[in-house]
This record gives sequence, C-alpha cells and structure tokens, in this order.
Amino acid sequence: MMMRKYSGIMLFFIAAMGSLHAQTVTTKLVPQRLPASFDRVKEALPDMSGRFVDSKMQITALASTDTTASFEIEEQGISIETVVDNEKEYTKLVAAAAKDVSKPSIHMLYSYTLKDKKLKVPPPRKTFFSPEYGVIWKVTIKRIAEKETELLLNYKSLTPTFAAKIESEFKSDTYYNNKIVKIAVNDQRMRHLINEVLINQMRVDKDFPAPTYPARN
Repeated sequence: MMMRKYSGIMLFFIAAMGSLHAQTVTTKLVPQRLPASFDRVKEALPDMSGRFVDSKMQITALASTDTTASFEIEEQGISIETVVDNEKEYTKLVAAAAKDVSKPSIHMLYSYTLKDKKLKVPPPRKTFFSPEYGVIWKVTIKRIAEKETELLLNYKSLTPTFAAKIESEFKSDTYYNNKIVKIAVNDQRMRHLINEVLINQMRVDKDFPAPTYPARN
C-alpha cells in the first residue's frame, strides 16, 4: 500500500463530559493512498466488520457520492495501558503507540485530589481497571484516479460505553476526585488494520471480486 509521510501537525479537540473534559491531541496524518478503485474500496469498507483478528469493529455508512464516501468505525480493543495517572508513563506510552501498531489507539492521563482536605493521613488510592476501550473514527474516501483512492481517518470521540465506564469508575472513588487531563489519540493501529483487511484479505487492489469469508464471532 502506498502512503504519504506524516505531516507532524497537531490538532486539538475538546472532549466534554464531566470528568472527561480534557484536551485531546491527535497527530494529523497526510491521507493514505490505496492502489484500488474507489468503487471497490467503497463496497468493501462496510464488509470489514468481523474480519479483524484482535479487535471488534462496527462500521456504518454515512454518506456517498460518485467521488467521495464517508463511514463511521467504532473500534473496540483491550489494553491495560489506556488510563494512567503518571505523566512520565503516559508520555512513554504515547511515544510507543506512535511506532507500534499493536499498541492501543488511545491513552488518557488523569489527575486526582483529596475530597476531604482535612485528612492528615492520605487514604488509599482506588485502582481503576478498564481494559476494554472504545474509539469512534470517521473514515473518508475520495476517488483520485481509476485505480487510486485516498483514505483519511479522523478521530471523533470515545464510544459512549467506554466514556460511561470511566465516569462510573471515577464517581465510585470514595476519597478522591478524579479528572482526565490529557487524551492522546493515534491512528497508526487503525491504518494498519484497515490496510491489512482491505489489501491483504479482501484484495481490493485486484480486478477480480474479493473472496467472501464467514465473519468471525
């Protein structure tokens, strides 16, 4: 698959939801080019669900014309590295995710403060455990040439289930107020997964129809 180099521009988003109100940082990448026709890619994208080995994906078609189409992908993964309270660890995890497609697509740093400022001995910290994360992406494809299609991923939000899980965990803390202060999103993993399915499995770069396989449960 042909793709252009990263642009290095940083985009800033606001994730507004109670203790999840935070600055979200995601690396903007130059759109990748697939050596496949626009129609083949547009037809294949909704059928990717169920073909991912280590992830769950829900794909919804949003809109399309003769030259462009957009989809929403709900990515669900498992990792114990998504929510941390140590900035050095957070920075290290974010840097690793930029180079390793096996790392989760999202990392969050949270801060905590005592609810009762009069306590002389700090009470024990609550251990948060939320291994199942969820991210919603918008995928836009554009016809470039007869056998060339541009694909761009944009981060939209956390999935409602994942956001509600974090909120619930934070609210259940007896002694501390917790708040997400940074969210880092990286699309390396998703780009790799999409390429793996579209090119290596569904063979949208070939002229013959893509083989059909039963969806994985």
